[in-house]
Amino acid sequence: MTRFVLGSTLLFTLMWAAMTYPQVLRMHDSVNDVGDPLLNTWALAWVAHQLPFAPAHVFDGNIFHPERRTLAYSETLLAPGIIGAPLLWLGAGPILVYNLLLMAAFVVSALGTALLVRDLTGHAGAALVSGAIFGFLPFRFDHYAHFQLLHTEWVPLALWGFHRFVATARYTWAVLLGTMVGAQALTSMYTALFLGVYIVAAGGVVLATEWRRYRTWLPGLAMAVVISGVMAAPAAIAHMRVHEVVGERSRAEVARGSALWTDFIAAAPSNAVYGAWSGRWGGPERKLFLGFLAMALALVALWPPWSVSRVAYAVALLVAIDIARGLNGWTYGLLYDHVFVFRGLRMPTRMAMMAGLSLAVLAGFGVARLLAPIGSRSARAALIAVLLGIVALEGWSAPMNLTPIPLEPPATYADLLADKGEPPRTGIVRRQSDRPPAVIVEFPINQEDPTFMYYSIFHWQTLINGYSGFYSTRYVELDALLRRFPAADTLQTLAGLQTRYVVIHGELLPPARYRELTAALEALPSFRLVSKRPWKGAEIALYQFSFWDL
Repeated sequence: MTRFVLGSTLLFTLMWAAMTYPQVLRMHDSVNDVGDPLLNTWALAWVAHQLPFAPAHVFDGNIFHPERRTLAYSETLLAPGIIGAPLLWLGAGPILVYNLLLMAAFVVSALGTALLVRDLTGHAGAALVSGAIFGFLPFRFDHYAHFQLLHTEWVPLALWGFHRFVATARYTWAVLLGTMVGAQALTSMYTALFLGVYIVAAGGVVLATEWRRYRTWLPGLAMAVVISGVMAAPAAIAHMRVHEVVGERSRAEVARGSALWTDFIAAAPSNAVYGAWSGRWGGPERKLFLGFLAMALALVALWPPWSVSRVAYAVALLVAIDIARGLNGWTYGLLYDHVFVFRGLRMPTRMAMMAGLSLAVLAGFGVARLLAPIGSRSARAALIAVLLGIVALEGWSAPMNLTPIPLEPPATYADLLADKGEPPRTGIVRRQSDRPPAVIVEFPINQEDPTFMYYSIFHWQTLINGYSGFYSTRYVELDALLRRFPAADTLQTLAGLQTRYVVIHGELLPPARYRELTAALEALPSFRLVSKRPWKGAEIALYQFSFWDL
């Protein structure tokens, strides 16, 4: 087992490095998108920052002031945040930690699938192919910026625990099952909800054949449910409280995130093999291609005679595809109408990841069937190598487009800390002062840019700004109001929010607008210029706002 785990991990790591090149050369300073990757970098750093000092307030992110539980406006990423925290505490850069955990999402998802399929088929070669299929689905590369969606490593490990428990009735495996489901909820509630439906579909078939032994497996499964429920409870409660503030996804939003049949043959535009000709199909987050090899091998597996496991994953495949079709299918409409948590999900298409897992497991059975009549060990190894090569080719993208991210924030924030009487910060986690954080607002106001959140990692003051998966009605109204800054009513609003500092980013504003804003603030007695610093060929101005002088 140890040799298999180490060898598989090495193989999948090399595949990741090749298929995402040149990411492996720019782990410390580059991401492929400046939207969600920076949001998730902030979330990982916030978890590491908050847990040692105020774990009860870990969901109260330093964004969208004065809202609460703002970490739960998107996925909380508690599990990967806890895993990455020691690296941040030791001084690793936030971009490096983000990229290491991003790599782990691919590698460990593949490894977990390999362990599951090795157990189901008894064949290590088939397990490697299955792991590669799930770990490097073409679908994943269209979502390379969606860190939370890629972290599916808990899913195959949960299923591995389920199958081992049903086979052995040993409670260790039930604990693994419950812990992995709980960890998935602490990573992505989206995927955890889909996993719950998926386990009911696949596990229901398996348990139906074992119903006479229900006294053997029922207590262990109940224990697994309790474990996962206890682990998921903090994140689930935070999401439900947020749900009360931000509301539900409308049927129109869900309809836009529901797959058409043609979406399943649409690959990402960057896909080296299929991207050019499949671009006519699909749409944003609806490039659901899972690989022709996986489909072909699954068909080999489903040729009679069948086994219980093959039927189970075939049923789960059909359920996953139907849910990915959202309101165009049958299942999701029922879930949306009758299970309130599903009304918070915008993209049923993300269930395609579970369809990919079904194909990967079935493909493992298909590979085992193809290898069975081959007596030569070298011939079997050659076939496995060819299949792995095809998996890599089908998922291969054009060279990854990467954007360098500053490893240090603008000096403006050091000026802000100094103005507060705090020393400069040398780390991103540990507190340097007992002074309460100041409320700051940064211009331009932009809901589509998490750059200010990334900069806040280095100072941890409280931001009125924010970027996330949801926006409260109050924030949307505040956003619209502050676009007229510094009109008198906007100053009164900022005073009501106890805003202490205003940052004007000349590198993000037209030069004329920057000059207009800074001149206006310098003419007002309630603003004191703290500093002007060069940044990216422009200038950032920092002002202290004395709202009691209004």
